[in-house]
Amino acid sequence: EAAMVERVVRTNLLASSYCIQEALPLLRKGNQPHLVGVASAVTFLALPRAEAYGASKAGLRYLFEALRIDLASENIDVTIVSPGFVDTPLTQKNDFPMPMRWPVEKAARYIADNLKRARRPLEIAFPTAFILSMKLLALLPVRVRFAIGKRMARSETGHKDTQ
Repeated sequence: EAAMVERVVRTNLLASSYCIQEALPLLRKGNQPHLVGVASAVTFLALPRAEAYGASKAGLRYLFEALRIDLASENIDVTIVSPGFVDTPLTQKNDFPMPMRWPVEKAARYIADNLKRARRPLEIAFPTAFILSMKLLALLPVRVRFAIGKRMARSETGHKDTQ
C-alpha cells in the first residue's frame, strides 16, 4: 500500500536526512566528528512482508554509504548500525518469527561498546550469526532467493505449499 510506504520512508529515511542536514554544520565544527545511522539487517536480503521497512532502511544504508565517501575529505567518520531483531514494544507486535532477537539493553550495550573503539567502525551489525546468514543467502542466485522468499512468505501466513 503506497500510503504505508510513504509513511515509513518519511519516518526512516526523510526524517534522518533532515536531521543530517541540521547536524552537518555542527559536525564540521566538531572535534573528531562522527555520524551514526541506524539501518537494519533486512538491507542485506529482501524479506517477505517487509517491503516498506526494507526499502526505507536500504535507502538509509545507501545515504550513509554515500555520505561516508563524501564526508571522508572533511574527516567526518560515518558508521552504519545494522541490527537484526531487537526486542522492543514495536517488534513485540510482529506476528512472524524473529530469529536471534536481542534484548534492547544488550543491543544498546553492543552498539555503545563498538562506538567507543579507538578505530571507529564502518559498520556495527549483530547478531553475527544472523548477519552472516543474511549475507550468505544474498549471494545465492536470484531464482533461489526468490524461491526461499516464497517459502518464507507461505510459512509466515500459514499457507501450505501445494506444489
